[in-house]
Amino acid sequence: MKYTALCKFELSAASRAEAIIELLDLFPAGEKSRGLLAGALDVREKVGATVVHDSIALPHCRSILVDKLTVVAGKSQTGIPWPEKMVNTVILFVSPVKPNSPQEHNKFLSHIAGKIRKSGDKIVAAGNQDELLDLLGFQHVEQGE
Repeated sequence: MKYTALCKFELSAASRAEAIIELLDLFPAGEKSRGLLAGALDVREKVGATVVHDSIALPHCRSILVDKLTVVAGKSQTGIPWPEKMVNTVILFVSPVKPNSPQEHNKFLSHIAGKIRKSGDKIVAAGNQDELLDLLGFQHVEQGE
């Protein structure tokens, strides 16, 4: 199954909080909603940082502020402290809160875990947006689609 994702291949963020905000700027939501999502993701990350592979972080949460699974992938050439480890690839996603969303959330986690297990080093080394999204099993969508 191909998931759709937004992408920012050249993140400029110098911290975890900045990376989350930079990626959320691509979300199809208003500024206030993005601020609330940033807060929810920050709380989730403080409970336990979601570094899932050497150099890959997977910040995520469930929220009533999205109607469908929303995914954005980002890549930093210089690396981002997360908080003790440096990461260069961030896959941020927010699942809706609705009756079937726990299954959808878990299905997506299973999908991304399989891709990282199979191609983690290639994902980290991806040289362009298309390669990154292909390795993750994502189809690119433009902001606003």
